[in-house]
Amino acid sequence: MLDELNIKNAALIKRAEIKFNNGLNVITGETGAGKSMLIGSLMFALGGRASKDFIREGEDKTVVEAVFTDISKNVTECAEGMGIDCTDEELILQRTISREGRTSARVNGTPVTAAMLKELASKLLDIHSQHESQSLLNPAKHIDILDKFCGDDIEELKTELTLLISDYKSILMQLKALSGNDDERQRRLELIDYKINDIESAGLKEGEEESLLSRKKVLALSERLIKQCRQCLELLYYGNSDSASAVDKVGDAIKICGSMSASDGSLSDIFDEIYSAHTSLENASHALKNYLESISADPNEINAIEERLDLIYSLKKKYGSTVEEIIKSKNEAVKERDFLLNSGELRNKLNLRKSEITDKIKSVCSKISLIRKETALLLQKRIDDELHDLEMKNSLFKIDISQKGTFNNKGWDNVEFLISTNAGESLKPLAKTASGGEMSRVMLSLKTVISGTESIGTFIFDEIDTGISGKTASKVAEKMAYISGRQQIICITHLPQIASIADSNMLIEKDVEDNSTVTTVKSISDKEKVYEILRLMGSNESSAAVKAAEEMIDYSNQKKNELRMK
Repeated sequence: MLDELNIKNAALIKRAEIKFNNGLNVITGETGAGKSMLIGSLMFALGGRASKDFIREGEDKTVVEAVFTDISKNVTECAEGMGIDCTDEELILQRTISREGRTSARVNGTPVTAAMLKELASKLLDIHSQHESQSLLNPAKHIDILDKFCGDDIEELKTELTLLISDYKSILMQLKALSGNDDERQRRLELIDYKINDIESAGLKEGEEESLLSRKKVLALSERLIKQCRQCLELLYYGNSDSASAVDKVGDAIKICGSMSASDGSLSDIFDEIYSAHTSLENASHALKNYLESISADPNEINAIEERLDLIYSLKKKYGSTVEEIIKSKNEAVKERDFLLNSGELRNKLNLRKSEITDKIKSVCSKISLIRKETALLLQKRIDDELHDLEMKNSLFKIDISQKGTFNNKGWDNVEFLISTNAGESLKPLAKTASGGEMSRVMLSLKTVISGTESIGTFIFDEIDTGISGKTASKVAEKMAYISGRQQIICITHLPQIASIADSNMLIEKDVEDNSTVTTVKSISDKEKVYEILRLMGSNESSAAVKAAEEMIDYSNQKKNELRMK
């Protein structure tokens, strides 16, 4: 449920800390007081769009924080999948927009994107307004609404269908690759063979280019390296006419120290160290001689390396940016050649597989359609009952399900909601029949039916009562009271019938402070609720009017308790 909504510097709202409760939370206020700002702020916190005009004049940024508690398992799993810590079993969504238009968002302190906020929001609450109810006018959404009532069985079938369609599309792509006449296929084979031979004749090896470049660098410096290597060998091993080599000198030292250690055994360790140094010097000298031979070897080697690198660069221009990519390209070409060479046999196998999968898809689509039709019969009866209870006594609601010529991940059904609002009228699409007030009642009927199975914890109704009054308004209020016994409801309304049946009431007011307009939101006491009911009724504050408002509240509470006992 939505526990708190904290707003700072959003439009006319300077600061608001709003605490919501379980059950039915009703927000009222004069037209223009800022009720739309409240919903706009919540939508912003949930990932909705906002411009810098959303920021209160004179301020640098807007900050909105929404706190959700008692979060469901699927919300927790979704959040944890985003790397959000949910150990406290609550979600704190905070979003900021600066005067420069930059936005940032965090959930439980973890930075998130607007898309991640929207995904979480879809599992946390459901917002409905007079505008939102217009989604019922779009037949494309009707199939999703119906499927919500169909339970887990249809979702499992739709998952199976998605996998089958994925296989089906893969087969179509393979068959497309095999399409064309024999001449086209032969030309493609010739191009592939040329590519394979071109790469294979080069005899490329992974890491070869790097090795050649390294060797080329060594050879380019060979003259200097040879000179330095010979100097090293002269000092270490060969010596010259002016001086003996290090190896010879250490050899002389070994003889002298050996004689000394024969006289004094304590010098044996020193003798061993000198002997070891002599061995190391000889080993290093042999290694240097081998290195000198390697860089002195073939004077034409650098030309051979250049030719090899030119060949590699030529192949890279045609087949890939690295030797590894060229080799990979060749391997893929081999697979394509085998594919084309066996195209006739493969085409037959693919067509057989396509036929088998098509039969499975039809079977799953048929099962999905059967579940929808069975559910539709139950659902339309329940919605009819709800509509009759909402003073649409002569209405008739029907869910029309027909089979289209194709299939997709939802099956092969077309689903459309039809309604007749007056006796004797034929059933017609909602868009051609229902008024705004009737649309609101259809939507409320759907929510009443679905509330028992809906995993979303909070419903928000933003003035969906537009166009209704009198007895119908009382019925709408009772439906909201019934639903709010299972899910939290936050409702913005102008109807006294809804305000009187609320579990908690809040008032939005607009005032001027220091020559600046400020919108405030506050909870009102039971006594203040009476006078707010009077305002909504357009009544004076006479004792008789006050008594009538109190009686309305008492009756509403009694009715609410009866409904929630069912």
